[in-house]
Amino acid sequence: MDPQARRSDGSVYREWACEACDLAVKAGPMLVAGAVRSLTSIIHVQALSHVGTRALAGYSLALVVVNLTGYPFMYGLGGALESLCSQAYTGARGRRHIGVYVQHAIWLFLAADIAVALLWLCPGVVFRLLATTDPDVLAYARTLLAFECVFFPAIVVQTCLKRFLLAQGLMHPTLLFEAAGLAAMFASLRLLVWNPATAVGFVGVPISAVISYTTVLLANALYIACSPCRSEWGKFAAAGFAQNARQIIRLGVPCGISGIASYGFADLATIAVTVLGAEALAVQAVLNSSKSAFSRIGSYLGMAVSNRVGNLLGARDSAGAALAANVSTTTTAVAAGLLSVLMVVFQGAFAAFIAKDRQLQSELRPLLPLLAVVVVFDMLSNVLTGVLRGQGRQGVAALVRVVSLYTLAVPLAYVLCFPLHLGLRGLWIGLAVGFVVIAVAEAWLVCSSDWRAETKRAIERVGGCDAPPAGPDSPIQESSALLHPHNHC
Repeated sequence: MDPQARRSDGSVYREWACEACDLAVKAGPMLVAGAVRSLTSIIHVQALSHVGTRALAGYSLALVVVNLTGYPFMYGLGGALESLCSQAYTGARGRRHIGVYVQHAIWLFLAADIAVALLWLCPGVVFRLLATTDPDVLAYARTLLAFECVFFPAIVVQTCLKRFLLAQGLMHPTLLFEAAGLAAMFASLRLLVWNPATAVGFVGVPISAVISYTTVLLANALYIACSPCRSEWGKFAAAGFAQNARQIIRLGVPCGISGIASYGFADLATIAVTVLGAEALAVQAVLNSSKSAFSRIGSYLGMAVSNRVGNLLGARDSAGAALAANVSTTTTAVAAGLLSVLMVVFQGAFAAFIAKDRQLQSELRPLLPLLAVVVVFDMLSNVLTGVLRGQGRQGVAALVRVVSLYTLAVPLAYVLCFPLHLGLRGLWIGLAVGFVVIAVAEAWLVCSSDWRAETKRAIERVGGCDAPPAGPDSPIQESSALLHPHNHC
């Protein structure tokens, strides 16, 4: 049945209820997967706090380097693949294997990873720019960066493989992979850090990270190799690499810039906090990690929304894509608001969960309301950015983020922190204002979208035409909820 005719048969309430049901089915596993991944990150920070505040400070400095020089590749490749794979899977089926996009994205990353690894193995210049002189903090940061060279490629390659599955509507496997990574992290930390009889000290923390992320990658790769979705992988071939690489770079660079803008602001705050001392730097490390944990939940939800919108645009269902965007944005705003209220009401319990040191807990509590504001609007922004990625409008999303953070939030944070002597509180007020502006601007962009025009651009992007029906071995059939979510209502 034609999507437009199908929608005219029911009320607006029924349409929203059906789409919300489908969103729960598709985004639910991703939301839990993001929470599991965030829990893995929190446990990682807890293990570092078990070692001491200087270990946390070293982690904070290492994270600055990784966020500015490594993670942009992950954001860029992942964001580009969300647009290309989701739109091509429904818009160019039978003529193009979406796995070829993934293969070429991995090739691009592996070529760039050589330069990144060399920088991380010789970070002296970067550390001098950060004006950090504490020898213990620098030693911890060097060790962590050396281990990042080992497990960071696993994170990026797994990110690409994950987009391959999400484009086909396969959400549950990601949850299982992340659960395996969490189990591996917990077991290895218990053996190498927490158990006095077998503990190896600080180095046990990054070793556990290597074990965890490698487990996730292997589980993902084995699933693709052994399941029907491998039919979309295609052959290993260089044919079309130049054309695909251009598309990946064109869509990926704005995503990388957006990632640098978001994490770069927090990292600039970390650099500023080095002036305030190791104790303040430890508080900043915990706040950054907590914010990143919640942001990761939002980003996983954004992935589901992005692929949902991209699939519907590829299937030429512009009204369905608009409905998916509206429902996902509204439900995220409500859920994030409730989460922030819980964080403020139970701030003592939350502080005790993310930090074991009592002094650290007392310094964290006054800042948790600001963290709650950042979490709400960051999660909402992640979903709105997911909608824009599903449309292929990464560039405008990156522009909004850069302008909001660096022409408004950075100057405000500086003035509040130093001339007005508010310290960490001033920095996080600036961050909160920046994310509020981003969310409002992106909401306007989504609400004013011309969905018919976006559908046309999506089909042109992947070279689509009237796609043939899916074969019997395809993991997603043409009559499935991937393309026609209202069939189950």
